[in-house]
Amino acid sequence: MNQTGAPLPEGIGKRNNKRENCMDTAGVAVFDFDRTLIHQESMAMFLCAIAGKKAFASACCLAGVKTVMNGRRFDIFRAEVIRRALVGKTLTQAWQAAERVFTRLHWIGRTTEALSRHKDEGCHVLVATGSLSVYVSALLEMKGISVDGLLATEIGVDGDVLTGEMMTASCTGVEKARRVREWLAGIDGPIWGYGNLPHDGAMLALTDHPTVIHTAIQRS
Repeated sequence: MNQTGAPLPEGIGKRNNKRENCMDTAGVAVFDFDRTLIHQESMAMFLCAIAGKKAFASACCLAGVKTVMNGRRFDIFRAEVIRRALVGKTLTQAWQAAERVFTRLHWIGRTTEALSRHKDEGCHVLVATGSLSVYVSALLEMKGISVDGLLATEIGVDGDVLTGEMMTASCTGVEKARRVREWLAGIDGPIWGYGNLPHDGAMLALTDHPTVIHTAIQRS
């Protein structure tokens, strides 16, 4: 049931609930990160923090040029901005940038409380996000949130230096749903899902108990 009372797209919440009666585990709770656990979109905040405002703005401009030359594809723009902002940065710099971002985050109480409740009830907790694991894992740790799994967009690392290259497809939309489905394989019990629309529609369709989080985007 959608706890917000908002209508859900066709297919969400229609999943076969046979897991509901399985008592082998308390189940799984799956959470998006941006606009679900926090109010903001964190990617630009992190890239700006690690690269600096001028370098990040330059990366966006140059990526925009490359995007236009390749048919205005957003995936090309995203990958190019990430590469230009992160190449040559160290894991230590990534942690320090995450610390600066953390001080500016506004966490959504109803979803962080839901996460804690599911954890206390013995559920597996999975965070699935299109943002980068290199900083989302740090933000969760800083918040004191322990999870059983993190599915995110992965960036190449050579030693302790970021290459800037995306090592996985962006963990969004149908790709996020695919990776979540693989993670859930073999785990019994009911599945709760928390995310926002339209981005998490495919992921929420996998769950028995989807909750759509409605929040205005906050930029900090």
